Amino acid sequence: MESKTALSSTLLSVFALLLVSPAAAFISPYSPFRHCYQTHHQSQLRLYRKFHERAWITLSPDYTNKQIPTDLRSNSSPVKNSDSNVIAELRSTSTFPSLAPQANDSVLRLARSAFLETQTTKSDVLISPMTIHVLNFVAFPNANIRDAKTGQYIGLPIFGADIVSLPGNKHLVAIDFQPVLPLDESSFLLPMAFSAIESKLKSIHSSLQSGENAILPWGGDIPPQARRFFSPYALWTRLGGDNDTDDAINKVETFVWEAFQEYLDLYMDMMKVVQQCVSVGLYEIDASLSNDENPVKKGQMDYLEYRRVNDPARPMLRRLYGEEWTERVIDEVLFPSL
Repeated sequence: MESKTALSSTLLSVFALLLVSPAAAFISPYSPFRHCYQTHHQSQLRLYRKFHERAWITLSPDYTNKQIPTDLRSNSSPVKNSDSNVIAELRSTSTFPSLAPQANDSVLRLARSAFLETQTTKSDVLISPMTIHVLNFVAFPNANIRDAKTGQYIGLPIFGADIVSLPGNKHLVAIDFQPVLPLDESSFLLPMAFSAIESKLKSIHSSLQSGENAILPWGGDIPPQARRFFSPYALWTRLGGDNDTDDAINKVETFVWEAFQEYLDLYMDMMKVVQQCVSVGLYEIDASLSNDENPVKKGQMDYLEYRRVNDPARPMLRRLYGEEWTERVIDEVLFPSL
């Protein structure tokens, strides 16, 4: 059995690749690349594109990238001794027409994604045991939502999904409703009014990651400094190895794909209910309190600061795209100040 140190190191390697960058281009059912979702050979096209497109279609189908500076929306770096390039693209939006016509009234404040692909001149996008592909998608709720009657701020979790392919046929998955308020063993992740949604979340998680023969085995210990940002329903797994390339990719395309959709849809179901509560006056959006007086805002700020300061992707991004571009992406796009 691997040591806790080794497992923690592995998890940190996930974070080193989580926050790299996005891109997209939805693949039509009539596209010549459509077969790539069903084949499981060494050369695979667009393994994570359907995850990426599904997220944006669900949250903000009419998004624009106007809030990202033009020079930060994408980048490219050649792979040494190869005809491949590591392509990085970013998406971000603060408007969600499906929830609220005005951004100030929305219960979501920001969604952004980082999508990284190793592309070749011959096959456009190559998935093999020796390439890196990353999808990181995060949605932040409005931190100023509170109960109109009691004045208590509503501690809604952040939606986070990270799916990573590393050289050596290693696939790492982390999907979660990430808490911003401290949890103890007796605490609920969601407010009591959302107990049915939390029960559903627990059921989805248990169906995939419960017991010794779990479909998606638990990925290992979480570093102490990161534990406060993981819920009891975190779907965290590691797949792959030297001899099961096809099986690992198949699990990503089936079980992980289904879990991603279920988690995302459930999160949006919750946010739609929250938006309705704001519309009828049960909840209100009030930004009048200072950061120290609003525990939810303080929790989101702690999350952003932790990820900015401790982002282990920084060395890799600097090597690929340079220090200036990397630091601006981390500060302005991936973890912008609240």
